[in-house]
Amino acid sequence: MNLMRRLTKQLHVLDHRIGRLSPRRRVLVEMRTPVYQAVLGPVCEAIAEEITDASVFYTSEYPDRIRPLVGSARFITHAQAEWTRFDLYLNADPWAAARLRRCARRINFFHGVAGKYDLDRPAGLPMGFEYYDRVAFINRDRMQRYLDAKLVTDRQAALVGYPKLDRLATGSIDVRAVRESLGFTNRRPIALYAPTYSPASSLHLAGTEIIQALASIGFNVVIKLHDRSFDSDARYTGGIDWRARMRSLERHGHVRLTEMPDACPLLAAADLMVTDHSSIGFEYLVVDRPLLIFDAPGLIEAARINPEKVALLRSAATVVATADQLIDAARDAVAMPERLSAARRRVADDVFFEPGTATARALELVRQMLQPHPRPFAKLSRESQHVGGRIA
Repeated sequence: MNLMRRLTKQLHVLDHRIGRLSPRRRVLVEMRTPVYQAVLGPVCEAIAEEITDASVFYTSEYPDRIRPLVGSARFITHAQAEWTRFDLYLNADPWAAARLRRCARRINFFHGVAGKYDLDRPAGLPMGFEYYDRVAFINRDRMQRYLDAKLVTDRQAALVGYPKLDRLATGSIDVRAVRESLGFTNRRPIALYAPTYSPASSLHLAGTEIIQALASIGFNVVIKLHDRSFDSDARYTGGIDWRARMRSLERHGHVRLTEMPDACPLLAAADLMVTDHSSIGFEYLVVDRPLLIFDAPGLIEAARINPEKVALLRSAATVVATADQLIDAARDAVAMPERLSAARRRVADDVFFEPGTATARALELVRQMLQPHPRPFAKLSRESQHVGGRIA
C-alpha cells in the first residue's frame, strides 16, 4: 500500500511537470450554486484581467443552474473535470468539491461569516481542508479558530478578507442603475428583506407580514431570499414554493422579488435592511445604514449558530419580534439613520479584514499558487495593493 501511494505521488508530480510545459495555466472554479458567483466572481475577473497566461473554467454539481451564468464554452461537468489536468482549483465550499485526479494545487475561500452550522466551532467537523494548499480567511478570528483546532496549518492559512465586498466598500456600485433595474422610478426609500434559509427563519415565521408591513409605510421593498429557499428540498423550504409565494406579493414599482446572485448592488441601494441572522446582515454593516433583526427564536438552535455571532450582529442592529414593532423601528431608523453607526462600523471592522482591498490579496494568492514553488502567503501592505488604479 505504501509503495502504491509513493508511486501515485510520483506520477502526480510527473504529470504536473508535464503540464507546466504548456504556456497556459488552467484554473477551475467550483460554483455550487449561483451565490458562489458573487463570492468567487471578483477573483475570477481579476485573474482574467491580470494573469494573461491563465484560462478560467467553471464546474458545478448543478450544471443547469450554473452553465447559463458562465457560458457553455467555459463550463465543465464534474465528470469531465475528474481526469482533466488543472494547475489550480478554487472552491468556496469544502463540502462540495469536485473529484479531481490531476489538479496541482487548491485554494478554499470562505463564503460567509455568520457562524452558522458550527463553522465557528470547527473541532471535529469533516471539513476536508487537508486537500487544500491554502485556505483564504475572511477575518482573523475565524482563521485563529481553525489554527487552534489544527484544521489548517500556518502554511495553509491566508488572511485575505472578502473579495465579494470590495465594490460595495469602495462605493463603486451605480445605485441609480440598481434602482432602475428594480423598476423603482419614484424616490421612496428602499427596504431590503433578506432572511436566511431554514424552516425556523423569519421567512417561515412572518415573511409575508414583514414585506407587507414595510410596503404599508412607504418603502419600496426588495425581497432577496437565500438560494436554498428556492431549492426543492423540503429541509430548506419546509415544502413551500417560496418563489411563487413571494411573486404573489410583487407590486410593480413598489415590491420586487429578485434572484440576482450578487446581493451587493442591493446592499448599496438599500436605505434599510431586515434579516434574522445571516452573512448578508453582516455585509450590510459595511455601508453603515440601519439594520433590523426580526427575531426568530428557533433559528439559533436549528442553524447551530455561534451565540457570540448572534450577540455581535444584534449589537449593531435593532431587534423586533412583531410586524408592529418592525413598523415603529423602520420609521425610527429612517428618521435617525446615524443611530448605532459606531457599532455598525466596529462590527464590520471585526468581521471583514480590510474590505475594499481583498481582491488584490486573493489575486496575489492565486499568482503564488500558479508558480512552480509557491512561498508562504504574506499579506500585502495597503501601499502596494494598487498602482495607478490597477492591482499591483
